[in-house]
Amino acid sequence: MNLFWTNTIWYVLLGISTVIEVIVSIIKAKRRKLAFAFYLTLVGLVLFFETMILIIFKAYNYYPMIILTSPFDDVLAGNLFSQFTVAATALLVAVFNLEYYWIFLLSGLYGLIEELFLALGIYSHNWYRTWMTVIGLIIFFWWAKRNYLKSLNGIRPLRYYLYIILGLFPLDVVTLLWGFILSGYQNYSRNFIPDPIRSPYVLALLYYLFVATIMVFIYFSKLKRLLKSMIILAIYVVNYFSYKLHIIYFYNTNWFLIFSTASILSIYLSVAFLDHLFIWRAPRPPKPGS
Repeated sequence: MNLFWTNTIWYVLLGISTVIEVIVSIIKAKRRKLAFAFYLTLVGLVLFFETMILIIFKAYNYYPMIILTSPFDDVLAGNLFSQFTVAATALLVAVFNLEYYWIFLLSGLYGLIEELFLALGIYSHNWYRTWMTVIGLIIFFWWAKRNYLKSLNGIRPLRYYLYIILGLFPLDVVTLLWGFILSGYQNYSRNFIPDPIRSPYVLALLYYLFVATIMVFIYFSKLKRLLKSMIILAIYVVNYFSYKLHIIYFYNTNWFLIFSTASILSIYLSVAFLDHLFIWRAPRPPKPGS
């Protein structure tokens, strides 16, 4: 209980502010489904970037004290709270079309929050510094505003597919792939990179990119069903050989089937869900090869 009031509560407050910002933004938005889809894309973008510098480059650490059985998973949980909040503010800036001085003010506010978290001992830097956050957010908020306004008039195909792949990160990586790791029934090799703690998460990220790219291609392409089925079967084959080569670990063969089926089906349905949100009352982007 003491850890909740010293550490966790601050991340809970970030979560509450996230919910408020997203609700206010979606209420304000003219195209609410698109606004929510764009929020998922923003979350995916910041999570992908921040996860890279957190896992691979060891920039900083969070201490929300939520997952006490695994310190590194606890760090990742803190990262989720932080990045969902940052994306919510970016959506707010975009939907309300805030003036540029607001971008500087909000970026500075996040810098102050970061310094507060440092002072409270619930967050720490390695080589990273607060000024990097401020500069990064100025660029990110500007990018979000510019591209959201553009998206109201339609999204070019390649950008559209990229938005969907990014939107899959919060829908599937955070929930499904990380959930399998936490369950203990599925994991990834600890020898892929020199750091054995971070290695499974790097492989999970690569697996997400691998399957997400294929599912987006299958969903939007004009391939015949038989060929699509063969491509999906090939994912099972890749997973099986990864299992035999100890790149991916499963509790048993049944879990190989459960994980493969769940990840493929979940990511495909998420692609369809995001496509529905983005194209609602908007021209559908042309399919590859059309």
